[in-house]
Amino acid sequence: MTDPIASAVFGLLFDSSPDAAFIVRRDTGVIVSANVGAADLLLRDIDSIVGMALADLSFEPGRDLLAPGHYEDVGLRRGDDYPVFVELRVSHVDTAEHGPLVAYLARDISERNVLERELVAKHTALIGAYTDLERAHKQLAEAQAQLESKSREVALLAWRAAMGELVGGIAHHLNNPVGALSSTVRRLVQITAAIPAEHRSEPERLLGRVSQLVQRIENNVAAIIAATKSSKEGHRPDLPPELANVQSTFVERLELTPRKEPP
Repeated sequence: MTDPIASAVFGLLFDSSPDAAFIVRRDTGVIVSANVGAADLLLRDIDSIVGMALADLSFEPGRDLLAPGHYEDVGLRRGDDYPVFVELRVSHVDTAEHGPLVAYLARDISERNVLERELVAKHTALIGAYTDLERAHKQLAEAQAQLESKSREVALLAWRAAMGELVGGIAHHLNNPVGALSSTVRRLVQITAAIPAEHRSEPERLLGRVSQLVQRIENNVAAIIAATKSSKEGHRPDLPPELANVQSTFVERLELTPRKEPP
């Protein structure tokens, strides 16, 4: 049998709507009509809903649901005394036959709320994971920078060691011919001594100059060999001034020279 109040307010929408629909008298606040959707939503028989005060149906005491409008997250009391949360549309309807009424359409949003909470939780977890990823990426970048710095230090030490070996090898190869040159100079000194005194002045002067140069070369080669044999960490080799200047310039250029990183 068709409900005349429902027909006057909702028409065919009352029975065909998937939403819960019910009607309340505006002057008394009592429910006078409800559809099957309302019974399913509230886990109540239609007969138990009709005649119920709207205030008793609301799960939130003191909340005004009589004013027309659109309400979010409205808690309605089910038959098992648990709340069901709905999206509620409220409209005022005035009829000559039934007086001032309030029409309600309620849509269950409990599942949507659950999904929204899950979405918020996942979003929060995603933000946390992203923060952890950023932190790990920063730590990885710092570790990589430290590794690259250590690699450059190791490469520089290896480069210095190789260059030291090279210089030492060159000095050793020079040592033999320099020794032969020194022996030759000593032999020339003996020969020059046999020259008559009136012809000996210029050869002695030139031979003295050559002897000084040979001695200087011998000292430099000996200093280089001694420096390459030094194994004390942090030991600064004792070099003649001219070699010390060369060493300083060489080290500066060595440190500024770009080198191919090891694979």
